[in-house]
Amino acid sequence: MKMLPKKCALDLWIFTCLVLDFVYAELDFSNDLENSQKFKSIPTTVKTFENDTVLLPCTLKTPFRYVRWHRDDVALVDSRHPEILPPDRIMLWPNGSLQVANVQSEDTGDYYCEMNSDSGHVVQQHAIEVQLAPRVLIEPSGLTELQIGATFEVVCDAQGVPQPVIDWRWNGQTLAPGSSTGNRQSHVMEIKSRSQSGLIECLASNGVGEPAVAGVYLHVLFTPEVKLPQPVVYTKLGTRAHLECIVEAAPAATVKWFHHGLPVALGTHSSSHETELQSNRSLDHYVNDVRHLLVIKNVRNADMGQYECRATNRIGARSASIELTGRPMPCIFKINPGTQSSTSHVLVWQTESLLPIMEFKLKFRQIPSNNVTRQLRTNWTELTIPAQAINGLIYITTYTLHGLQPASLYEVSVLARNSFGWSDNSKIVRFATGGEVELPNYSTESELQNDVTEEQDFRNEITQRSDTLRASMMFNSGSAAEGRGLSGSLIYSICICLTLVLIYQ
Repeated sequence: MKMLPKKCALDLWIFTCLVLDFVYAELDFSNDLENSQKFKSIPTTVKTFENDTVLLPCTLKTPFRYVRWHRDDVALVDSRHPEILPPDRIMLWPNGSLQVANVQSEDTGDYYCEMNSDSGHVVQQHAIEVQLAPRVLIEPSGLTELQIGATFEVVCDAQGVPQPVIDWRWNGQTLAPGSSTGNRQSHVMEIKSRSQSGLIECLASNGVGEPAVAGVYLHVLFTPEVKLPQPVVYTKLGTRAHLECIVEAAPAATVKWFHHGLPVALGTHSSSHETELQSNRSLDHYVNDVRHLLVIKNVRNADMGQYECRATNRIGARSASIELTGRPMPCIFKINPGTQSSTSHVLVWQTESLLPIMEFKLKFRQIPSNNVTRQLRTNWTELTIPAQAINGLIYITTYTLHGLQPASLYEVSVLARNSFGWSDNSKIVRFATGGEVELPNYSTESELQNDVTEEQDFRNEITQRSDTLRASMMFNSGSAAEGRGLSGSLIYSICICLTLVLIYQ
């Protein structure tokens, strides 16, 4: 009876040692070379996918007494203790190999097979690497609205085995890599224009399955942009006039009309209407695009003048001016297919006016060409030409300029006047008189420029404005004046030559 407590204590001590040995066993790799000579199996790293079954081999060349397995620091199974059940999905084969069924990501790790035989104690290392398709999160996500001038940071967090590579796209275009910290990557951008709106995407790929994609829509909020299909609206008294402006904005803008700085009173005389040009609103098409129309139902003299289309949203305000006028439209020169002489040129132009045109003002001048050594340019010469009465709104006028220099280059412009005033200048047309002349950078039309600087540059040049005007009047008087026009042209040429000689002496 006295030995029973001692025997129980001894049994308890032995059991405790076995359990501690099972859980906290330290693996000895000091004799790897000897181990490799005793093992029939070889160390194996298995790269697999979730839900697969993996067999890790562990066999000796000689019979073994026991085998036990660890994953990292976690004990899995020991053949000496069959009463201790292995974890779910783990099974020990009779030859010492270990089967892991329905593998999960937590099964990734280093596996150690420890065997004991008559030859001694040996350990072999294996590994399982469960390949995981990439997963990605982006912050912020969904929709972000920022105005121009703001700074936008977007962060991408990618998970997977092996570690995914992160790529960026902005509206389908590849971006440079961002700043990385571990499996996170970020992009910081400054919002400079509304063109930066769109979808920003983060793509994560690691060769397992399909790449993962997450995105955020960036909507850039901006001050309204106002466009005018017709900056000048031509009309006459008693008619109906439409003034139009198109406003793009984000967020949507409110539009008000002003006349000479005062709000337009809407009512029986005038009304406003708006039409949304892009009704299919979506994440890609978020900009409010609206056509605004001001209708003046019966134009009065007081309705003429400058109108302002002013658009406002919470980002800012912008406006554009429209002129309502009864003046003629700008004249347009037409190509004259007829043969031109060396000292004259036939001009044809067209304009439209709702009121009768009274007269035209034709302006012309000689300009330098490459065969002129000195950059000689004359001032504008102006001719007043009465308008002919017509039935209709379109005026087509033909006029011949006489007394021009042979083989020379000229510029010409024309204006029209009715009871409301002068039209805007037409575009300048260049033409050359007959003879050999080289036309540098020849263009048929260019905008009429301010000639103040040119007049200062050339005010010391020889100007034959009065002679040219006299010659033009003589040439337009009939065939009898043709001979006198030739004499005037000859005198003009002689004067130019003598003056150039005096200048260069």
